[in-house]
Amino acid sequence: MATTASSYQQIYERRLSQAMQRKAAAKSRATTALAREFFCSDNIDNTTSSRYNDGSGDEWRSLIRRLVKLSNYLQERSSDNGNSKKNDATDESFPVIFSNKIDESRRVALGAAVFNQAPSTFLDEFRSLFEALLKARQNKWKRERMVEESMDVDDEDDYDCEADELLLSEEGHLYQSLSTLGWLSNQLQTPFREALHSVMMEAIKSLIAGDFETEGMLDQTLEWNSQVLVPWVYSVVGAEAYECDQWAAQLEYAASECFVHVRMNELFDLVTDYPESLPAVRELQ
Repeated sequence: MATTASSYQQIYERRLSQAMQRKAAAKSRATTALAREFFCSDNIDNTTSSRYNDGSGDEWRSLIRRLVKLSNYLQERSSDNGNSKKNDATDESFPVIFSNKIDESRRVALGAAVFNQAPSTFLDEFRSLFEALLKARQNKWKRERMVEESMDVDDEDDYDCEADELLLSEEGHLYQSLSTLGWLSNQLQTPFREALHSVMMEAIKSLIAGDFETEGMLDQTLEWNSQVLVPWVYSVVGAEAYECDQWAAQLEYAASECFVHVRMNELFDLVTDYPESLPAVRELQ
């Protein structure tokens, strides 16, 4: 009995030692260090431009710059022609083999390290970023329409225009980084779709709410979808995912659904304004 207890004690101590070694190795791994740096307060507060910093402490404003840094790390290691195995042994020592390709294992390990250390608001930050980008596209589309229709643009929109253009100028860096990291198809699906639906509903409501007499409001909604939503989603998800996931059909259906939702909330007004509201009633049929 004593021998058996001693054997169990030895097994326990050996496994505890192995666990402590793995923990120490994880702390020294490059991906873990990058994840810690990603959430460092100094790194978050140091936004790419003071035009983004309105004092609200919105962490999403520095996400693009921080994501680019993670993406650059993966790309640099990928193009290192095997030298990373010699120069950064801790980076290559993964406790779990995610793939027979070291680049894929490194990518997955980096994502795991980041999301393991992420605060509870991390996905909300991405939703805010996606909303800001889509709203910037929406604002640009509205300004272009006003110019085409020879309508005056308010001077107070100048600052928003400048901020929107600055944000949109960094879109390419963001989407390339997300593609390299491989987060959009899994970890970021929920905040991406939530942002898409939120801005879509807000934009369509702004476009059609209370206008019952104008013909072709559904056509205007679908035009907005094709000119704003479609190109934005295509840019975010990429050509392959856009076709594979049938985003064109998804977006047209979602835009039509939002249109109906807005009108259904106006049923009482549609009835009281009849027959002036007949054009809106026809489009619901």
